[in-house]
Amino acid sequence: AVVSTQSTGDEEAKTEVLIEKRRVLASFGKLIAYNIIEMRLAASIFAQYVKSYQDYGDIVKHIMSKARELNRTKCMRTQLLSLEQLFEELRDQNEGRIDRSSEEWTKIKDLAHRFALMAGVDNYKSRQAVVTFHREGIIYCLLRNGPPDGNPPSNIVFFDILAETTFKLMDIDKKGPKGLLAFLEEQLMREGEIPEDEIEWGPLRTYKTALVGSMQEPYAYFSQPMKRKMVGQSPMADVKRSRDAEYMVDNWQTPGGSGNYVQ
Repeated sequence: AVVSTQSTGDEEAKTEVLIEKRRVLASFGKLIAYNIIEMRLAASIFAQYVKSYQDYGDIVKHIMSKARELNRTKCMRTQLLSLEQLFEELRDQNEGRIDRSSEEWTKIKDLAHRFALMAGVDNYKSRQAVVTFHREGIIYCLLRNGPPDGNPPSNIVFFDILAETTFKLMDIDKKGPKGLLAFLEEQLMREGEIPEDEIEWGPLRTYKTALVGSMQEPYAYFSQPMKRKMVGQSPMADVKRSRDAEYMVDNWQTPGGSGNYVQ
């Protein structure tokens, strides 16, 4: 009985800590929703969307939704920054190399695909934001600290991430006279001649193939929704959780209670 009571107390303490952390996160979301702080400061929060989905995913998703309402382009720039942060963190952990078959890399690509899905079903509304995401992503992929030396840029593997989101681009923005293929070729002119068969340049070829359209929705197998239902939780509990997140971010009050999170 003593062990049972202690276990119950531990669970209650953990629940209280989780509730408080969710309140803090929702309070941070208020700063974004009311344009009080720069949206780019939310990049580290966006980066944790998949990793912390079970406990905080509903709030993070709603913060991104409010950010998109404020400015679609800024929102996608912030999402791009979050992917760059995850990429650099993983690369640093592996002494400057990325294993393209690793689970960690797959998770970052998964996150990129989900960000693209969040842009909405109306590609016209998100057109400028998605194109900006890709143009700035291309520049990041080809970024160098010095002149070309025959080796690929250190960020070359990030083209894998961009390839995850090409399905949101309109054809004219891919292959038009001022499209991303033309922009990519313009940027590549600085690299000189690129070997077609070197494996190090593989991510670039993957991205170009995705833009040309010879692939059918690259990496479409990541489009399945994540399962976040807890054991013993009914489908309606998921709905209630989502509504609670919206209430927290929009009203900044405890669901079912009173008082603002931020005074």
